[in-house]
Amino acid sequence: MNENPYDELKGLTRQHADLTWEMGESGEFLEDEDARLVQAMRDHPEYADLWGRLGELSDEQIQRDGTNPILHITIHQTIENQIAIGKPKETAQTVEALMQQGLSRHEAIHRVGTVLADEIFHILKDERLFDEAGFVRRLQRLVKPAMPHPPKTPRPRRRLKGRYR
Repeated sequence: MNENPYDELKGLTRQHADLTWEMGESGEFLEDEDARLVQAMRDHPEYADLWGRLGELSDEQIQRDGTNPILHITIHQTIENQIAIGKPKETAQTVEALMQQGLSRHEAIHRVGTVLADEIFHILKDERLFDEAGFVRRLQRLVKPAMPHPPKTPRPRRRLKGRYR
């Protein structure tokens, strides 16, 4: 038995991604979450040479410029899953707000993913549960506040009988 549960989880995640990719590429029907995983993989052509070979590659061969592509697409998929099920609803609201501020959907998903990655880090480090309220607060900080209306310029006052009112 593997002594490090995170290594075991990493291996299972890699195996799932590999099998799901193969199923998606062969045209098999995929359930919602698996379909979103394959779409996240397709949305990252910079890692295309990895998909379908995850079972043969070492961790070092998978790493790209300090990024773990499997973790990257898993976070991407998780954000898409949150949007699809509407929980927390603020995930979809944040992605939409970031898109209204000019980001592509893909980049908005990545921005929200940074908040999720930070939350996952603290879950593992502090051995605690998902803090939905804290996650939502951090999502809200991603969105720039709307520009307030410019102050109204006072209109000149009318003159009555040679005086200002």
